[in-house]
Amino acid sequence: MEKKYELMYGNTNKVLRINACRGEEYIVEAGAMVSMSDVFEMKAKTGGLGKTLGRVFSGESMFIQKFRSNGDGELLLAPQFLGDIEMVELDGSRNYRLGKSSFLASTSGIMVNTKSGGINGLLSGEGLIQMEASGHGTLFISAYGAIHKKQLMPGENYIVDSAHLVLWDSNMGYSTKLMSGIFGSIAGKEGLVCKFVGPGVIWIQTRNPQKMMQPSK
Repeated sequence: MEKKYELMYGNTNKVLRINACRGEEYIVEAGAMVSMSDVFEMKAKTGGLGKTLGRVFSGESMFIQKFRSNGDGELLLAPQFLGDIEMVELDGSRNYRLGKSSFLASTSGIMVNTKSGGINGLLSGEGLIQMEASGHGTLFISAYGAIHKKQLMPGENYIVDSAHLVLWDSNMGYSTKLMSGIFGSIAGKEGLVCKFVGPGVIWIQTRNPQKMMQPSK
């Protein structure tokens, strides 16, 4: 029996295959579509001015795309970076904050809105404005490298390099601090970490996109 959602080609070059039925809608990050059956109607969306600016300041693309299926067919999606894709089921009981460039797609029952990241978001590099997912349905997240899922027990502390954050429970408290000296962190853009307090779940990417973007010496 054909799976509804398939993750193909291993962890480093993963592609998401959606086997859609007539009438289904999917929200997709701009530029993520690889190929599709000739049954989809596609619309580019920016939302209101506030949502558009919020996406820009959160590190996401200004545009998103809505794919509506007028029949049975497949939709293939790939993320910006070489790495993993994971499906996260939302049942409406909790919301999740998204790291930069980690949103790939979602089913129509998921809402992705902008939220204030506060001073911790600004200092950590995740931004004063962050994206938050809520609702009922499936959220597809992507990462640079593999995705490591960490479950924290109540009161448990856990430290994550801010550049490795993909997704985390919105109700989790965290603080930002420097692991190394202030000068080294500012000059080298390193050393900023987030200290989370459980309970909750964090999805972490094993590679640092900032390192990939830095010019070779």
